[in-house]
Amino acid sequence: MKPILSLTGQTVILETDFCTDVDDVAALSLLCGEAKAHPEAFRLGGVSCNVRSPFVAAAVKTVLSAWGLQDTPVGVTGDDLPPSGDRSEYLAGLAARWRGADPAAACSGRELYRRILSEAADGSVDVISIGFFNTLDEALADDPALFRRKVRAVWAMAGGFARCAAMSEFNVKGYRDAARRFLEAWDGPILFVGFECGETVMTDLSGLPAEYDSHPLVEAFRHHRGPAMKRSSWDPITVDLALGGENECYELGEPGRVRVAPDASTPFEPDPAGNARVLRFRAPDEAVSARISSRVRAAAGLPPR
Repeated sequence: MKPILSLTGQTVILETDFCTDVDDVAALSLLCGEAKAHPEAFRLGGVSCNVRSPFVAAAVKTVLSAWGLQDTPVGVTGDDLPPSGDRSEYLAGLAARWRGADPAAACSGRELYRRILSEAADGSVDVISIGFFNTLDEALADDPALFRRKVRAVWAMAGGFARCAAMSEFNVKGYRDAARRFLEAWDGPILFVGFECGETVMTDLSGLPAEYDSHPLVEAFRHHRGPAMKRSSWDPITVDLALGGENECYELGEPGRVRVAPDASTPFEPDPAGNARVLRFRAPDEAVSARISSRVRAAAGLPPR
């Protein structure tokens, strides 16, 4: 699967559970910075928030505005939140900084997909999913032919593989039935970043001068992580893989199929005709951490470590 930055004129939809963890903010920051740096390759068509909160749309807009992307449409689910989905140390603070139009006017996630897909050329949309599957499930079920025709690939932080093969990963178990339905129905390419990849790889924003305290990414990390200013990197790794593909740190495993088991684990079954592949590291965790920290800092306009 060709990475997004090797293409021309793609549209990216970010599917995010923005507020449950701060790695979503790092992932959105990386995506915004790369969209501004590589406008010929892709544009950020929209951000779909698969958690419902009175603060989520405004908080996302605050981050988008740091790159001048505040006009990027934001969709918000109408679904009830799964347990712990509404707890966030940073969301209300980011939302309070938004000075644009009333974010309550944000469309639904389903409407966001309908708008973007109906206007896109065939095969010109990539979905980067770093949250739950509820809105993706709805978007595919609303118009399966349209979704399959327009979406080239889904890049998903979801599930557990290798040493984490037996786990019930958060993004899957939050809306287990939606994850099961989507993975059964979606037969296009899907590239997985499992829990095992991001857990021990840190996005490190420590040691920044005080002049960067007002940056929305720095503020979010400070509220969520305190003085450590480090967090596991599940979501920024997913964005980095989608944009740049395989490299000295990343490789994709053999083709296969992934399903959601009754216990919300995600068994991988090798199959040469399968639509799924799973990320593996070629480099030690420390090297991947250095890559991700550097990529996120550069995209956000922050000084290197």
